[in-house]
Amino acid sequence: MSPVKNTKRQGGLRPGESLAAGMRRLARRHLAAACRQLDKNPDTRKAVHETRKSLKKLRAMLRLLAPELGRECYRREMRAFRDAARLLAPLRDAEVRLHTLDALISQLALPVKDFAAIRDELEAAALELSREADEPKRRVRKRLGLARKRVRDWPLGALLEKSLVGEIRRTYRKGRKALHASRREAADVPAFHAWRKRVKELWYHLRIAHVFLHKSAGARIAEIEAIGELAGEVNDLAVLRDTLTARPATPQTTQLIDAIDTRLPVLQQTALERGDRFYAPKPCDFVHRYFCAF
Repeated sequence: MSPVKNTKRQGGLRPGESLAAGMRRLARRHLAAACRQLDKNPDTRKAVHETRKSLKKLRAMLRLLAPELGRECYRREMRAFRDAARLLAPLRDAEVRLHTLDALISQLALPVKDFAAIRDELEAAALELSREADEPKRRVRKRLGLARKRVRDWPLGALLEKSLVGEIRRTYRKGRKALHASRREAADVPAFHAWRKRVKELWYHLRIAHVFLHKSAGARIAEIEAIGELAGEVNDLAVLRDTLTARPATPQTTQLIDAIDTRLPVLQQTALERGDRFYAPKPCDFVHRYFCAF
């Protein structure tokens, strides 16, 4: 069977390139994209959003490469990317709360003017963090520039397709276990959040390794992406709920909290049901079904 096509859109490995070279190319690409956003994007809020996306891809890549990188290199790079993401987290979280509020008001067809005070408060918080972002951006830019130089020294000489697919199987297994844990603890927000992260990680890994996948795996990549987006919406609504709960009670905050409490269980259940279907195959069966060489 032929592998999944359209490598440019997927942003993963290319046919014929060595795995070590391909992984270094992708790492440099994500680091360059993040640095470019921090250096040249005049919209600080957009720059932070795009930079954090690149950092998530880099951290997922590190987990895929962990056995080859070794403990010392893996921990050093993971710490660098995690610390960089944390520096930008307050602004990104403020943006998420604002975006989630706007989406909720739109979905419920509520009068925007009735919630102007809440929105103005969230907008002001995001704007203030944006004005104070120069120093965090500078620190992140410096860290990423140093990380970009270290990529050439990553110990990837022994990287093989077999080991890469083995790590993807492990990622799938972790997601399957996290799904079951979330099922056992239906009201446990941390358990659901942990599963959401495993879903996102598997999506990144499949995109990286798409050159080794059957054509039929394209639908699987799209499905795990959709599940991740759905689970992300659950997380964003939960974060907004916490913010609203911390405010003085008003008819508007009560209305929004009630709406979230109605919507959250439905979204969460839908995500879990789709997860059940996606993760139904055992890890070995998943690999044999979708990877060309297995």
